[in-house]
Amino acid sequence: MTTYFLRSPRLLFSVLIYLSAIPYAAMALPVVSEKIIFLNEDGKNYVRYDTSRTNHPSYSIWFEKDESSSPEDHLKDYLYIYPNQYKWDTTSQPGYDLLKIASGNYATLVQEKLDRNNEITIGEDGVYTYTNWDNKTRTPENHYGIWNKPENFSQLVYAWVFPQNFNIISYHSNRKGNWVKRNNTITYYGNNVNDLVFTIKYQPRTNLMYRELVKTLNELEQIKLEQDTKGVKITLAATVLFSSGSSELSHRGKSILARLSSALRNQNDTRIIIEGHTDNIDIRGKLERKYKTNWELSAARSLNVLHYLAENKISETRLEARSHGAQRPVASNDTRQGRARNRRIEIMIKNIPQ
Repeated sequence: MTTYFLRSPRLLFSVLIYLSAIPYAAMALPVVSEKIIFLNEDGKNYVRYDTSRTNHPSYSIWFEKDESSSPEDHLKDYLYIYPNQYKWDTTSQPGYDLLKIASGNYATLVQEKLDRNNEITIGEDGVYTYTNWDNKTRTPENHYGIWNKPENFSQLVYAWVFPQNFNIISYHSNRKGNWVKRNNTITYYGNNVNDLVFTIKYQPRTNLMYRELVKTLNELEQIKLEQDTKGVKITLAATVLFSSGSSELSHRGKSILARLSSALRNQNDTRIIIEGHTDNIDIRGKLERKYKTNWELSAARSLNVLHYLAENKISETRLEARSHGAQRPVASNDTRQGRARNRRIEIMIKNIPQ
């Protein structure tokens, strides 16, 4: 009999596959397994495709029993199971529910989250570090990581497909094998291997740009910088760039945008989206002749920022202006402080898909 086990670091025996076969003493059967992880743009969620090919006639997937749920609840994150003909064994193994499929070849598609079981850490430098073993938990038979018994994997293929908003920093395994990197995908090919631990590091492409912008704008008041895995957002209070009720850039506003242009000029793999926002106070008095509503005011402000960046040698193909008026407040318009926060320009700097 042969057993294959894929372990989450803190959930020992979370998934266990048990394969019936002819006696091992008579013949060790080859087990070829492939695991392909398709990482989402958030760097944490993913879809994983698992498949195994062997001459074993059957296998079972083991799930740690949860008394508060039915066995079928174990499959809530499974998008695909092949073959789709299976039955549950909830009594033969204390503490576990077994999904029994009568086939030696199988395939599954699962959606999961890397930080669900502390498999991933994010450093202060923005580097994501993934590992599939906590360096201490082992099975009663001393197996760990990704393992198979009684024979080794005759071949194991382990691949990560990264979205374009991440740079791959490093990757290695505790077992010898051949790593191949193609575009934004890394693949490990191992032969006659067992008890495998993988450590993979990656980083959002915007991290270097974010650190450069912090250096450029850090000492300026009423400017907020935020980053995520897709890009960087700069929020500037309207009073930083414009005079009250006006769309004309102030001297200070031009100075800030000139510094921003210098930092972004050579970031040709990004696009820049300028969004204008206002409070909900209607345009009144003389301003009404120029701006009929807050839509026109926010549009004029975002366009003037766009034109100034273009004049400072930011390629026009990278620039886009949007107007939201008072439709996307970030604070209550019932107070003066809240209305001041809502009058703003947001500049989104996003990676251009390669």
